Amino acid sequence: MGSRCLAFAVAVAANTLTVFASISYASGYEAAGAPPSDHAAPDPESLRRELLRRLDDERAAAGAPPLRLSAALSRAAQQHVDEVAASGSLRREHRPEQVMEQRLREAGYDAHQWAENLMSGPPSAAQLVAAWRRDDSDGTFRRVLEPAYTDLGIGVGRLAGAPLYSILFAVPESAAFARETAALRDRERVRAELLTLINAERHRAGRQPLALDARLDAAAQRHADDMLARSYFAHRDPDGKTVRDRARAAGFDWSAVGENIAEGQQSVREVVESWMHSSGHRENILDRRYTRTGVGLALGRDPKTGEYRILWVQTFGLPR
Repeated sequence: MGSRCLAFAVAVAANTLTVFASISYASGYEAAGAPPSDHAAPDPESLRRELLRRLDDERAAAGAPPLRLSAALSRAAQQHVDEVAASGSLRREHRPEQVMEQRLREAGYDAHQWAENLMSGPPSAAQLVAAWRRDDSDGTFRRVLEPAYTDLGIGVGRLAGAPLYSILFAVPESAAFARETAALRDRERVRAELLTLINAERHRAGRQPLALDARLDAAAQRHADDMLARSYFAHRDPDGKTVRDRARAAGFDWSAVGENIAEGQQSVREVVESWMHSSGHRENILDRRYTRTGVGLALGRDPKTGEYRILWVQTFGLPR
């Protein structure tokens, strides 16, 4: 997710903010050279449930909430196990992060962050967890205890006669986005904070303060919601309407009107700073004519691109 902003008739690109992260680990307990195990292959579903229970016990002891078993993650983990079993070796893949991300996409899982442990040898869930805890050279056992991780997928197979497991755990993008934007969910608080910062800038420039106007709030919010719903970022909507039309449609009869928009900034302070560092946005914020303002903010997933977006709109006006 990047950040950008537009003043009415002025476009300014801001620095890109990287949100997506991926982590991949693999540690093997090679069974090559060992005689085939006498243990019968465990029922995969029973093993998944038992492994989930034991990992949740470990997480509870570490103060972390329980994991939930994800069918999509289990599909990706199972695909990895099947590919390793077919190759006959735990040798590390070329570009394993990209390969797993492709598996996740094909499984329909939108991951913000993920980690995996690939193991061969321990025949039971109890032995697997004990071996993983004991040999945590790659750090994946410490990671699976982190509270941020919420979802678990498990793949089960056989390699050289021994059990083979992929333990894949992740943070879904939806959960990460909700956590990162939690402070923006109170729209009235956001409006009040933005007004305070904007009026502080106007005060430093010797301008009169702005007052919030419910009609301009409505115009700004409708535009923010529309940009999210119809997957665009512009002052002119797909129907050709601009802030002039939106303000009038909200019942604000203006003699002067303007608009700033921005995308990707994760706090009120960040978006105000972005605007103040752009001549077009700054001009709107400090315009002597304006006495009223409205603020809109839309948070959510773009229906066309699938990306999570933060869309800001501030409308300025002078009533007729």
